[in-house]
Amino acid sequence: RRGGASRAPRIVRVMTGADADDLLYVPRMDAFLNHWFTGYEEARAALEAEAGYLLPHRGQFFVTVAGAIRELGLDPDDPDWERIGWDWVRPADPAALERLELKREVAR
Repeated sequence: RRGGASRAPRIVRVMTGADADDLLYVPRMDAFLNHWFTGYEEARAALEAEAGYLLPHRGQFFVTVAGAIRELGLDPDDPDWERIGWDWVRPADPAALERLELKREVAR
């Protein structure tokens, strides 16, 4: 299981605008069981309990699976996921998040 001890967040990403709304969610992801939350803390607790990938979307948060990450055009096994702690909202490594963001932009 990933996770382990909880780390204090280094930064909080706040994505705004129409492009940001659709950056981390595409309709094809509906085929996967995504766990949705209105608050970050609940989403983070689910990530730690169940593993997965924590992403923001339109003011909410969701934890999803590797197949959904592939639908975004990203590699779920990319080492940068581990570097950010599988948490796009409060990444452990901001530089790794920047690399993932660039890969997502290219995949659009």
